[in-house]
Amino acid sequence: MISIEKLRQPAVRAFIESLNDRDEKAFAEAVHEKFTYTHGEEEGDAAGFYTAHIQFVVTDQSSDGFTLTGVMLKTDDEVAARLTFFPAGYASVGKLGISTDVEIPRDSFIDALAHLGGGRAQAKPAVGTLRRLKLGDHYFVHRWGRGAMGSADWINTGEKAPDPDVYQSFHSPAHGEQTDEVRVSRVVSRLSVDLGWDGTYQKATARFHATLSFWEAVAWFSEKYRLAGESIPKVMGTLTLTGPPTLTVPEGTVISTEKITVTGGKPPYPIDFTREFPLTGLPLGTYTLTLANAVKTGGYWSSKYNTTIAIKDHSISFTVGG
Repeated sequence: MISIEKLRQPAVRAFIESLNDRDEKAFAEAVHEKFTYTHGEEEGDAAGFYTAHIQFVVTDQSSDGFTLTGVMLKTDDEVAARLTFFPAGYASVGKLGISTDVEIPRDSFIDALAHLGGGRAQAKPAVGTLRRLKLGDHYFVHRWGRGAMGSADWINTGEKAPDPDVYQSFHSPAHGEQTDEVRVSRVVSRLSVDLGWDGTYQKATARFHATLSFWEAVAWFSEKYRLAGESIPKVMGTLTLTGPPTLTVPEGTVISTEKITVTGGKPPYPIDFTREFPLTGLPLGTYTLTLANAVKTGGYWSSKYNTTIAIKDHSISFTVGG
């Protein structure tokens, strides 16, 4: 077997490494925007190749480094294959030809199968993945990337991470609170995200808080009367976490979506909820959390006036990894 570090062409090396690591972002950077591949009568683009082709173990390479022979894992089938790369500049691949009419020495084939990990790629952390590790008496943020000797490892960024729950905080609105109201009813609300640590790797904790009040005579008052039935205040909406655009999902993958219904317990009927989102193994990049189509119902005066309030959408973007 030939290790990835010994592949002669940088573009080919980046292609194989990102494929084997299942790093979709890195793979997208390793191919030209108009990349195509052919395999007999089969033809496709970068997204199609990445989805169907899981791993490639190299057993031989040509003198110029643009042709690799080895064992390919494609939708759970291991097959001997020859990959011929056509570069698009120095750092990316523009076209790839695949041939499976290849014979590999039996010993090489068996060795390659062993490195396929029993038919499954053993994914490494994506470059830029962050984790919290203790050194001495302090915790520091570490980033997965290339070290001084060229090998991938966890690199100490020098940034301390003393709080296990909060690394960065984000709010909607960014400053202050949002007010939505009708004639006799008001909601003051805020959505927040704390980007922290799930033991070692990152997690996101979302929190929503709203205070309710009603208008009487010349001023706004907190909900102070004990209410019953449909008059008990509640907020309903949809909370959605969307991941960054990827090669195979350019609009971004919906990580989680949930219909939220929160009822105030007793006067002054504060509205609160918390949700946690583990981020380990998810793509790095910009995530968006939204609370959309939220509506507050009930409250004092609900039997006499309209107290239903449409709450303007809350939206927060935050970056996972670094």
